[in-house]
Amino acid sequence: MTRVDEINAQIAKLEAERDDAMQKERANVLAKMKADIKLYGFKTTDFKGVLATRKKRGATMAAKKVAAKKTSK
Repeated sequence: MTRVDEINAQIAKLEAERDDAMQKERANVLAKMKADIKLYGFKTTDFKGVLATRKKRGATMAAKKVAAKKTSK
């Protein structure tokens, strides 16, 4: 096994560990968010228009990048 193969194996192992840790932390973050929403009395209408769908967010970000490039020149 070459040094590059060893490094790639380590990367794969660390990525798996990262994914596992993120899944565990994700549950904690979601529970905290739910508790905060309940504590402060937020309603679904409070978030209307704030939470963009991924499709819309991606299109908006791309448009902002293009506009930033045009204005920086």
